[in-house]
Amino acid sequence: MKPSSRKTLWMIILATLVFPFAISIAYSYSLSVKDGLQVRLLTADGGRLDWYKGKRHDLIAFDAVVNLKNRNTELFTIRPDGSGKKCVTCDSSVPKGFVGQPAWHPDGEHILIQAENKHSTHRRFEHVSWGINNDLWIVKRDGSGAELIFKSPENHAALHPHFNDDGTKIIFAERIPTGSLLPRRMRRLTPGGENPWDGWRIHIADFDIRKKGTNKLSNHKFLFEDRSGFFETHGFTKDGRISFSHTKRGRPYVDDIYFANSDGSGMRNLIDSPETWDEHGAFSPSGRSVAFVSSRGYADWRAPRSKAATLRLDLYLKKQSGEIERLINANENAPKKMRYMVSDFDWDATGTKIAFQLAPFDDKRKRPEAPQIWILKFPTAQ
Repeated sequence: MKPSSRKTLWMIILATLVFPFAISIAYSYSLSVKDGLQVRLLTADGGRLDWYKGKRHDLIAFDAVVNLKNRNTELFTIRPDGSGKKCVTCDSSVPKGFVGQPAWHPDGEHILIQAENKHSTHRRFEHVSWGINNDLWIVKRDGSGAELIFKSPENHAALHPHFNDDGTKIIFAERIPTGSLLPRRMRRLTPGGENPWDGWRIHIADFDIRKKGTNKLSNHKFLFEDRSGFFETHGFTKDGRISFSHTKRGRPYVDDIYFANSDGSGMRNLIDSPETWDEHGAFSPSGRSVAFVSSRGYADWRAPRSKAATLRLDLYLKKQSGEIERLINANENAPKKMRYMVSDFDWDATGTKIAFQLAPFDDKRKRPEAPQIWILKFPTAQ
């Protein structure tokens, strides 16, 4: 193997170090925020999240580790003031294991989630943050009525599903095995022995909540099947377009953020910075601003040569004028040998708050710690 090829393959594996298994340890820490903004800790044990934006309630759905031995996760809801935390899936018929990555249905009663399936070996790439060997389920917020709505064949993936505004469509990133194997000594590290950063496309389907099980989905469409690499979906805009991240050619990082029409036409670069990690582009409810996470504040991290094992991510806002500002500097006050990554997040209905996941990594012990959920408040709607 050529040295350059070997280096790329090791980067693929090292990129998995930002995996979501966590040890529940608390660190004294204060976030650095942009002047005029306020931030507070919602829960010291949280994960990927979605904030309901309808009129029925204002609950935040999130996943969290419930078993430190096997790292199983469950789905929870919590009020924005930190009260009323409730486990949704603990007593449901959703399979045990990796469960989460929630998306509220507009009716405020149903939540769309990922859950690992029978093909999973319960390893890092099969966590809900990757979605390989994950199925899609829907469950009521009281834990009842759980239904499997999309089955992933072995070593396929379903990642980061979202509803459109009226709940009649869903979008998610789907991976199809490529048939291209890693070198023999690396195959055991990934599902199917393939590069997990390749083989992705975007999957859109009609959704009918009145139907049962997998019949809830119909009129399946697949976007960008001719593009190699990685896709991650970030949702629908109010005018029906879609936003997503895309990295070409299976390179092991999350590259630029795009939006396009729901049929894949009109693809445009929303956040264009090829040497930085840019992810989770989400428009504010007004549509005037887009929030995203990025490594752009750290000059020593440049893709594709930098490794995910040194990644740091902050929260940014791109305004309608095109100006980009850093909202959260997650590492300015970080304890020695600790790195922080702002990860999944969501706006509230008013556009005045963002709930975000903060993932710490202990470089001394070489392990991730328990993710936290914080709430950022703006003085006015964005």
